[in-house]
Amino acid sequence: MSVRGIELSHNFYIGLHKELLELFSKHNSIELKTLTVFQLYGFGNYDEDRANLKSYITERTGQWINGKYLYNKRREIDAGHKTKVKIRRDYLTILITAAGYKDYNDYLQNSTYISADVREVEQAILEGSIKDDQVLYYVGYYVEDRQYYIKSKFTIYQMKSASWEIIYWEKDKEPTTYSYFGKCVPTGDSALSFYFSKQDSSLNKECFVNLFYGNNMNNKPLLLGAYCGFDRNNNPVIGKLVFEEVANSEAQNAKVRNNTINPIFHHHLYSQRLIVDGILPHKDSDLAVSINRSEIINFLIGSYRGYYLDRNDYLIPISFEVLNELGEIKLKINNTNFKGIGRLNKTENYLISEFNEKNQTSYSQFSLQVQPLEKDLFASHMLVYTGGSVINGKGLLWKINEENSKEIPSTNEFYINKSDVPSERVEKINQYL
Repeated sequence: MSVRGIELSHNFYIGLHKELLELFSKHNSIELKTLTVFQLYGFGNYDEDRANLKSYITERTGQWINGKYLYNKRREIDAGHKTKVKIRRDYLTILITAAGYKDYNDYLQNSTYISADVREVEQAILEGSIKDDQVLYYVGYYVEDRQYYIKSKFTIYQMKSASWEIIYWEKDKEPTTYSYFGKCVPTGDSALSFYFSKQDSSLNKECFVNLFYGNNMNNKPLLLGAYCGFDRNNNPVIGKLVFEEVANSEAQNAKVRNNTINPIFHHHLYSQRLIVDGILPHKDSDLAVSINRSEIINFLIGSYRGYYLDRNDYLIPISFEVLNELGEIKLKINNTNFKGIGRLNKTENYLISEFNEKNQTSYSQFSLQVQPLEKDLFASHMLVYTGGSVINGKGLLWKINEENSKEIPSTNEFYINKSDVPSERVEKINQYL
């Protein structure tokens, strides 16, 4: 550390800053949101006769302080360039005195605006006990609202605590940074959990991060994880994370400020976020997408067999089943089996099922038209991936009963000739397909 400047962790300075603002607000019986930035910090176009933080600090300490300097330090933290902030030693003494403490150690040990975790890291920074090989640097990635690719800085100190700084490029030139600081909790031999309290968050919100690292934390260039917290509208949210290890804080800063999007990460994380609606239902039926869903599902329960007509005029057998009133679905086509849940579209005329094979990122979709074409005869639409083939188009299904079960037998064949199907079935296929 230089003689002139002293390095502080972001969360230490944020706590001190917050405490001073609240003391200033209470002393002057004024809401901070009613003041401009200039008036609050006391620089530029402000009224010297009105309440401002610079005058308040001078009144408390008898020492003059530059209001723009305070504002710039807060902006420096919000920009998220570094995990620590350097402040003039004399200014730190003035700010701590203005907050009502004797000295740095008094504030570090007794302020309620910083947590035990912050105290531990702050003390380690000052004593130089956190060495480079005891700090792990990662760049974290997630996708918000299916479109915003968010980068963040995730730093683990001595496997005891961590800071998470999330970077939002909401302005053209400089990002906005939302920061968390929390405790590391080992969970078994292959994962870590991190708890970030709202007291140590610039958003004043709690957050959890679970991190999977396998059999060894070392030499893992990529780690996978999940987060659970609140979005900026205060709605509960969970989602997937990818963590990429980097060598040091300089490399970490360079990556988060680079606007390049890794397409592999983006594809892996796309749609891997769930937001809980902030509007609560008054009764269970308020959660229903369709008020007639139960009635329609009960009507459709049963087994269906039919065909898809390919471009070579061959028939591909289809087996479809609505298992129960929950809408659980089974589909077999081209000897590929799928399971899923059926949901009704808004107009309640199609039962739609989406299927995702294990370890596959491609989604198959199968829709059954609710209104029969004729008695026990239904149209279907599909986009199904089976091995290297894609089946895309209309299908024709008969609801199975005692009368027709033998006419449309279950089969494991991939293709069937029309000549192998009863003529009355072929007539319907030619009519509707």
